[in-house]
Amino acid sequence: MEKEDIIVAVHKTNEQNNSFNILSSFSDGLLNGFRQIGIKAYTTEECNADKIPFNIAIGFDNAGIEHWQHILSNNITNVMWSSESVFAKNFDTIKQFVSFDKFVVFETTPSDIPALTKYLPELKHGYIPQAVDLDLWQNTHSKKEIDIVYFSPMIDIDEKFKKLKETMPELVFNLMMQIYELTMKNPNHTFWQIASAVTDSYGLTLDIEQYLLLFTNISELAMYEQKAQMIQKLSDFDVRIYGNGPWEKYIKGKAKYMGQCSIEESIDIMNKSKISLYCHPMQQGLGIHHTILNASAVGTFSLVSDSPSLKAEFADSFGYFNHSSFDDIADKAAYYLANEDERTQMADKAFNITKEKHTWACRAKSIMEIVD
Repeated sequence: MEKEDIIVAVHKTNEQNNSFNILSSFSDGLLNGFRQIGIKAYTTEECNADKIPFNIAIGFDNAGIEHWQHILSNNITNVMWSSESVFAKNFDTIKQFVSFDKFVVFETTPSDIPALTKYLPELKHGYIPQAVDLDLWQNTHSKKEIDIVYFSPMIDIDEKFKKLKETMPELVFNLMMQIYELTMKNPNHTFWQIASAVTDSYGLTLDIEQYLLLFTNISELAMYEQKAQMIQKLSDFDVRIYGNGPWEKYIKGKAKYMGQCSIEESIDIMNKSKISLYCHPMQQGLGIHHTILNASAVGTFSLVSDSPSLKAEFADSFGYFNHSSFDDIADKAAYYLANEDERTQMADKAFNITKEKHTWACRAKSIMEIVD
């Protein structure tokens, strides 16, 4: 099919209950990304209202799900792009539509691939990372008046542990804790690797429901415990935290919980920050998260966990800390706060990498190559 013959429908994400509204910005960015590379692209609503025929429909998570049955039944490709690991989100939806020949899933983490291959061998899927909209995340060249910023939600970790211990059979809970402890010690291993090693040692074979149970609980616990430990190691610094959840329970010293903010507010805050923190979660293992791309887009330096996928993409344009112990993060933060010129040069490098390789137009090109 020739490029000029392709018409793409983008399912618009509506997140009225989510003040940050990040997925709505994703769908807007992707729509514009297709247009920037010369592809005719419209929202699904525009296609339906104006009776515009399209060859492929795409959206994030369950966006446009009310249209999927009709699209797939008419032998039109429908892509669900999962915003998180499909085992943390969207797996039930994927099972519902996997039998359709034209149903495709994009994962934002390649660490999902082995488990998907085992549990849904008929699924058509592939890895495409998140991206950034440079028209939205613009560098305003504001004065850098915030030392360190961190955008992330939080859960009550203690309550989560308590609930699991009370509701899970003892053997299951003990298995969870073994996998959890290995996860905390080996944050650059995927859940698939760690869970397989533990279950193989006991001669256990997990079905999909058991795998989902372990993944959703352990990956969530590990992710939030890592966040709490990271912030606590920075208690001597002016760290400002934005996101919902009981952050007050876990912050210490000078760190301040600032509450939630909108995406527009976060762009302004990121612009005014010297350092943006990011701890790579298992749910995005081996992938690239929008937080580091957003920071790079506005020229803010990123201090991130020492993860192979981030280092492979951004090399020496980021600062890296050990996210199994966090024993070096305070020294790294102090160093980069004190060395503005170096920090700025590294942020400029990260911007150039992001502009060249990680915009929505870049992703649209990759998608068109897959379609071809």
